[in-house]
Amino acid sequence: MAARLADAVIDRDTFHALRRVLPAATKACLQDTFGISETTWVKLRDGRPVKRATLERLLERYRRMCGETSRRAA
Repeated sequence: MAARLADAVIDRDTFHALRRVLPAATKACLQDTFGISETTWVKLRDGRPVKRATLERLLERYRRMCGETSRRAA
């Protein structure tokens, strides 16, 4: 089955960066931290496509977390 045009994947480096800021890879933590399901996390881990809107939401939350972490450290 071909991926829909609205799907996207992330590279391994991006996945590992997300994993570093995730306190635990549990259903509750994935939802609270990134707003995604465990199924989406597994797809990202395996290099499979996810909905572009889902990926954009996850990356926006990641950027906000990194910005907050940088401000706290200063």
